Amino acid sequence: MPIEDPGEPGLRPATPAWPPSGGAAGAEPGSLRTPVRVEHSDEYDVEDEEFEQFDWDSWQPGEISDDEPAAEEVDWGARGAMTPAEPTSWREKVIGESDWPRGVTIGEREAVADPAVAGIAPVHTESEPVEDDDGLEPVPTSLAEPLLASGRLWPPASPVSHDVVHVRVAPWAPFTTGLALALAMVLMSAAIVSQTGRLGLTLAVLTGQVPTSADAVVGAYLSAISRADASKAISYLSTAPADPLLLTDAVLRKSIEQSPITVVAVKAGSSSINGTQRVEATYTIGDVQVSTAFTTAFSEGQWVIRDDPGRIGVGSLRAAGIPLYINGQKVPDTVESLPAFPGTYELSTNNTFIDYATPSALVVRSSDEAPIIGAVKLELTEKGRQAALAAVRTAVTQCLAKKELQPDGCPQNIEPNRNEPVASDTIVYTAKNESMTISDSELRLSTVTVTYVATWQLDVKVMVGTTPRDVTFPFSVTALWQVGLSGSQPTPVLVS
Repeated sequence: MPIEDPGEPGLRPATPAWPPSGGAAGAEPGSLRTPVRVEHSDEYDVEDEEFEQFDWDSWQPGEISDDEPAAEEVDWGARGAMTPAEPTSWREKVIGESDWPRGVTIGEREAVADPAVAGIAPVHTESEPVEDDDGLEPVPTSLAEPLLASGRLWPPASPVSHDVVHVRVAPWAPFTTGLALALAMVLMSAAIVSQTGRLGLTLAVLTGQVPTSADAVVGAYLSAISRADASKAISYLSTAPADPLLLTDAVLRKSIEQSPITVVAVKAGSSSINGTQRVEATYTIGDVQVSTAFTTAFSEGQWVIRDDPGRIGVGSLRAAGIPLYINGQKVPDTVESLPAFPGTYELSTNNTFIDYATPSALVVRSSDEAPIIGAVKLELTEKGRQAALAAVRTAVTQCLAKKELQPDGCPQNIEPNRNEPVASDTIVYTAKNESMTISDSELRLSTVTVTYVATWQLDVKVMVGTTPRDVTFPFSVTALWQVGLSGSQPTPVLVS
């Protein structure tokens, strides 16, 4: 039931500070409750209700008696329960009034809750029903307080965490989530497949199938070369050479046949800040002892050698137009240099006119030491010498048979007398005191120079007037013939 505000809050009497010692009926004047006016909300019951109009202007509070117990006579332990409770509703906090009907004060409500403690008779009991509250229900101050009608507690409110963000899931969310999971599984499978090779290398290291240290990989590399196992040796290199023409088992076997390789010592050296480690190695190639250093690194799960095997520059070794063979392997004309393992490499042309002089082999010591190419020279074979001289002899014979005083490509060059015409059909050349020498200084051009020296004689008829006359004209011939030996047949050319 609503409570009518009696007026200004400052004009209402304050609740006495001293609690009553008895029930509501025997309350002392100092603890009298403030009279209230009770109204019914039901308009049909107004005529039957006894309504009392209170005169607030003439009302005066009763006198407070001094017949109170002394402080030492009060049982303060028992009175501790009378401490007013904290306000539990907004009306109690704001204007000091309760939400309970009939204008019950905070102290009275406590007394109603526990009359034995407060010593105040309850305002409403089951034996004293309120006749004029038929259409009203008590308004509780909290959900935890009992309802007067049922006597039961409100069900506890569901706890709500204000820190949790409640998100409504879209209908397509499960499909998207499944697609994302499938894509993640595909990517994971691809990653596993891509790492299979690296995992295999790592397992090979753990099982001892590949060298497990810097010096071990250098030792394994040299041992593979000494066994003519080219593919195994290449596997120890960090980068496979681009042109492995000489990095084959067949080439290595010919190298070992000429000069076997023996590993003397392998010792790990210092490491650098970039992750590489030097390894000192000593080995022999035939009678030649080599001491060198290799640069190693740990990469892709194993130790590898970062140095190139070695290199042979073939551009300055080749004779023009003549094939070049290294340990039986033919080298293309367009190649200028080739990688090669440490070892001995025999050079040849397979040409009958020009070949390499003995010694005709190069020794590749290491990657940081180039082979000595100057020690290898081309030479004219005996068959080539005879072929060059025979070619010049043929050319001289052809020149001696000419019926000309100045034939092209021949050493003779005779000026006739203007007043004595020459009968060309009567020209006869003869040669005596002939000699030929060969100079092989141009063998890289696949040519030799033949110097021809002789005394030639010209016999011819000339016309003196109308009478023919015989003329004999001797002269010396010195001619240089350049003979090309790159083909199957030598070709002489007169150069002077």
